[in-house]
Amino acid sequence: MASGAAMRAPIIAVALLLLASCQSGSPTPPAASRSPSATPQPSARLSTYLSANFATALAWAPDGRLFYAQRGGSIATFDGKAARAFASVSPSTSGERGLLGLAISPTFSSDHYVYAFYSRSDDESRQRVVRWTDQSGTGAQLTTIIDNLPAGTDCCHKGGRLAFGPDRKLYVSLGENHLASQAQDPSSLRGKILRYNADGTVPADNPFGSSNPVWAIGLRNPFGLAFSPDGKLFVTDNGPSGDDGSPPTGYDRVLQVVRGGNSQWPVCYGNSIPLHASNCPGTPPTYQSGTTTLVPTGASFVSGKGPAGYQGDFVFCSYAQDRLKVMSPDGRQLLFDGPACQLDVKEGPDHALYFSDTASIYRLGS
Repeated sequence: MASGAAMRAPIIAVALLLLASCQSGSPTPPAASRSPSATPQPSARLSTYLSANFATALAWAPDGRLFYAQRGGSIATFDGKAARAFASVSPSTSGERGLLGLAISPTFSSDHYVYAFYSRSDDESRQRVVRWTDQSGTGAQLTTIIDNLPAGTDCCHKGGRLAFGPDRKLYVSLGENHLASQAQDPSSLRGKILRYNADGTVPADNPFGSSNPVWAIGLRNPFGLAFSPDGKLFVTDNGPSGDDGSPPTGYDRVLQVVRGGNSQWPVCYGNSIPLHASNCPGTPPTYQSGTTTLVPTGASFVSGKGPAGYQGDFVFCSYAQDRLKVMSPDGRQLLFDGPACQLDVKEGPDHALYFSDTASIYRLGS
């Protein structure tokens, strides 16, 4: 991806429009060691798992099926042998819009719910979260559970990720729609992590009031949501891109997001670098990329049974560099670059890692 504010500003925006063609060549295998002084570990085998058209989000069902959302509006499943259409929506795909998020109910074995986030085509300034019931492999009983989430009127900063936490609440990432100051306003949904009950209602114990879905403030364009084994929420957030007088490239962030937390944008950027005040509110990121542009997207924690060399680590995809970024479990240290990865990454029930780019979903494991 080209540097500079014009190409950097979207998380997957202008790139979403320009990179519709398939990538050529095979993904590069991961580095063999975690650091120059570490004992080399055997590399897991990398293979193309299946073709997919811009698989923005991946999710595993307890029965072993991989659900994958494609930006143009379709959700499909793959059982290791054959792909099958599950459901579809008709999203706007203007700018960074599209079918952006996917989650499986934590009680899927009993309720069979599948959730998705998409940008509305009938009103491009709004987005929604919907839910289907899986009936014999097909999505039925489509229900809108959260509607009228802001998308703004320009190209960028739509957020759109979904994840269930260990509390069985639904967490939603939402960008600030290029209205930076609203990221600091708890009464606005822009630039936030939102928290809902599984039915789309607001939990009574949310930090800014029982009717307010806001869980944490001060984000620019959060895309990756991942819960650590001990229940901590980590988020990838895209850097300032020249907004409000900030640098045009770099300063992408990994954040540990807490109840009522403030991740500082746009008062500060990067590692608590002041932009609009001498003092930075809230909490600095666990990691920031300095002047290097990453465009971080989907994120996950790897279990202790994951591929050799990745076990226990925090990983996220870099859209700009087309690499899986492998980090220490606390999200503070970049250990090495893994294979090609642009959109999302999840660990499968077989403990292999599965990750996507604009053309395919890959598998890394034994």
